[in-house]
Amino acid sequence: MKKLFNGALLMILMAVSLLFTKVDVKAAGGFTVSGNSIIDANGNAFVMRGINIPYNWYTSYGQAMIQGAKSTGANTVRIVLGDGRKYQKTSASELENIIKWCKDNQMICILEVHDATGSDSYDDLNAAVDYWIENKDLLNSNTDTVIVNIANEWYGSWNGWEWARGYNSAISKIRNNGIDNLLMVDCAGWGQYPDSIKDYGKYVFSADPHKNTVFSIHMYEYAGGSPNIVRTNIDNALATGSPVVIGEFASRHTNGDVAENTIMEYCQQKNVGYLGWSWWGNNDDMKYLDLVYDYNGGNYSEWGNTLVYDTNGIKNTSKICSVYTGNNTDDYNSNKGNESAPYESIFWGYSTAYCWGQAACIPTKRAGGNFEPGHITPGGHFYVEYSGDKDEIELILQSFKGGAQWAKVAPSQSGVANGHYYCEYSYENCVNAFGTNEFDNYLDMINIGAKSGSIQLYSVCYTYY
Repeated sequence: MKKLFNGALLMILMAVSLLFTKVDVKAAGGFTVSGNSIIDANGNAFVMRGINIPYNWYTSYGQAMIQGAKSTGANTVRIVLGDGRKYQKTSASELENIIKWCKDNQMICILEVHDATGSDSYDDLNAAVDYWIENKDLLNSNTDTVIVNIANEWYGSWNGWEWARGYNSAISKIRNNGIDNLLMVDCAGWGQYPDSIKDYGKYVFSADPHKNTVFSIHMYEYAGGSPNIVRTNIDNALATGSPVVIGEFASRHTNGDVAENTIMEYCQQKNVGYLGWSWWGNNDDMKYLDLVYDYNGGNYSEWGNTLVYDTNGIKNTSKICSVYTGNNTDDYNSNKGNESAPYESIFWGYSTAYCWGQAACIPTKRAGGNFEPGHITPGGHFYVEYSGDKDEIELILQSFKGGAQWAKVAPSQSGVANGHYYCEYSYENCVNAFGTNEFDNYLDMINIGAKSGSIQLYSVCYTYY
């Protein structure tokens, strides 16, 4: 929206680490991208249903506005920040508070720098990037709950190529400086030129070595002015093979009507996230954009009632992210084919390993991790999805004391799924390799490595039957 208001350690180093080298590891435990889906840290699909919060202009009401948004049933809030170039700079301590407030209310936090809104200046975009780099440690410690929307509506002109060039550079700089969070990129034309995604989205996505970027359309009178325009723009964005979110929308805007009911309906049909603009505090001539009449919430405007209570509105379609509710396998199944067996996600992301290297070293609860080794039970199997050299994958179960120190498990089945290779490792094969079925008493580490070739690891889960 243009300015209307004018650590838990996952890798445990061991003596055996001298035997391998780990390279190009994407941070596990955060949001990731799988095709058109956004996947949370538990391996479940996450669909945003949320609200934009004008924090930067009303900092003293920040916590109250976030709490108010929670009362709508929203699972996500998008927070307006400043990098100091145009608006007051949001400090690191403020960022920490915002993230905590979102966690306290079990909502995912999208952070966006607003200073470059409508600008075509590469310097303005770069200033936003520098702001994120400055706060890298805080962002990286919250990859499971924080998404970085690089710059609100940067590139006001309807020029997809220049927009793409800018974001290609920005994303590369962000990743080269070690930020691991899921990234969000608004399309060109003040967020209302979705053809920039259609024409150049793949080019922008390719700049991310983690392949962990989503696109955002702001649907007002141009990008969302009619049902046909809404559906076409969403379909075109999804056709790039990446996720898309409607980062802002309303029931009307300066130059015309908006097809808000179609936006919500089609987003629900396509599993696309949406976030309404905005909670409260728009200028007097744009008050119709306010969702509530008071920053505390509760008394909804006409637009607020639509967003919250429509058949496809927040109350009826929002689901809390499973990072707050525990592993929930109802929404996403990473298994091959059409299997619908329940599973527990252990690793989701992107990690590469070469000769004798480990793509993932996953501690069980015995070693400070999250996976309960007692869940390895008869009839189940480990499922590993990867690419690279087909026969170079290894599953290694390790005990630090009292069990097998380095047990290589033979695969029980292998094949191709989701465009990748997969291997299954049955319960029986795990027992045979580990020498005991008392995994809860002895299993400390699950390792996925390469033999003499190379692999790129995408997911590890344990499936129950």
